[in-house]
Amino acid sequence: MTPNRPKFVLLAVLMAVGLIAAGCGDSDDDDAATATSAAPETSGSETSAAPETTAGGASTTAAAGGETGVFEFRPLDVGGALTKEALSAGDIDVALLFTSDADIAINDWVLLEDDQGLQQIENLTPAIRTEAVTPEIEALLNAVSEPLTTAELTELNRQVTQDLMEPADVAGAWLEAQGLLPWSGDPVDGSLTVGSTNFFEQEIVAELYSLALESAGATIERQFQLGAREIVAPALEAGEIDLYPEYLGSYTLFVDGTATVPSDPQAAAEQLRELLADRGVTVLEPAPAEDRNGLVVTRETADQFGLVTTSDLASVPEVLVLGGPPECPERDFCMIGLTDVYGLTFQQ
Repeated sequence: MTPNRPKFVLLAVLMAVGLIAAGCGDSDDDDAATATSAAPETSGSETSAAPETTAGGASTTAAAGGETGVFEFRPLDVGGALTKEALSAGDIDVALLFTSDADIAINDWVLLEDDQGLQQIENLTPAIRTEAVTPEIEALLNAVSEPLTTAELTELNRQVTQDLMEPADVAGAWLEAQGLLPWSGDPVDGSLTVGSTNFFEQEIVAELYSLALESAGATIERQFQLGAREIVAPALEAGEIDLYPEYLGSYTLFVDGTATVPSDPQAAAEQLRELLADRGVTVLEPAPAEDRNGLVVTRETADQFGLVTTSDLASVPEVLVLGGPPECPERDFCMIGLTDVYGLTFQQ
């Protein structure tokens, strides 16, 4: 039985706050970091053209002088309810959300491909105490990670947030569908404590690990919803827990804020193992599933402007409104990167 959890709305906000720390935060920010920057002032449209309405309902303005790739920025929240409501209402044209957010699929929104690789990778991977690793445990956890894609993770999130299913039930059904429950590999002896940080996606993945390990014969103690990475990562190093799900990019920068995260998951995992070596911790094989920052538009907006990739935004002949966290103008993975990497222009 899993412990009582806060309501899913609160957990979704916590999830958003945590992950934006990696993508749009400073390198030493963490999952618990809340957006404290003052919202930058926005001057609205700087052209005199009358606002137009896109097929998706958002208010746009023809770019002055035939310019393309021009944006306004509207400070909202960290991938949360305010940003999603603004996108639904047509108050913004583009939203900075998280790639495994179930609302993207629920609303038939379009996640634009980060074709120039602005956002760092955030593949899910088991972080585990080195002393706890055995060949049997490594084989089992790698087998759980291998089929877990971003689409699969998003669907698991949807079942919890929309269908209000318990994470353990969602995880168990997925493992059965993948032929991983009951476990048919080598048995696992002994006891393990599995932890998680404080949002539902983490609990789902922690349950994947726990249920598979229990099926293999291990005795599992669950310590879910422990808090942010600042709490859970030290607990792992201290031996208070034995493993928990992590994200390659965020965890790398937590361990070494000066590190550059490779774009290849295998290379990123190997670098992270080296960084963790003297902490008595390692990471196993990363899953294909990621939960990182992404730009999202409505289906109507995507169809109107032919948007598939983030690069496509540079050719839009109207001023679009980007909604995201207040600190976006100061972050390399937000407005700075969108300008430097994708050539987008933001009105002052």
